[in-house]
Amino acid sequence: MLFLRKRLFLDTNAMEFARIKDILAQNGIKYEVKTTCSENVLSRKFNSAAVAHYRQAFSFSDVSNPTYVYYIYVKPSDFKKAKMLAFSKK
Repeated sequence: MLFLRKRLFLDTNAMEFARIKDILAQNGIKYEVKTTCSENVLSRKFNSAAVAHYRQAFSFSDVSNPTYVYYIYVKPSDFKKAKMLAFSKK
């Protein structure tokens, strides 16, 4: 239940997302994740129609790539410890 959690991480960097999840798991801190995509149904339909219609002129790199946004949530009581572990410079 995300409404009972505090957001620890919000970013588009999948490597950092994985790193923080590993740190939390290694330290026994429970967390919940959420991932969203910048591309919606309309843009997917437009992109696929454009490529199909102009397949000779377009390459898939010409079509917009979706951006994923990663979230990590922890319990408010674990937030301070989780933040220190995740973002302290070692």
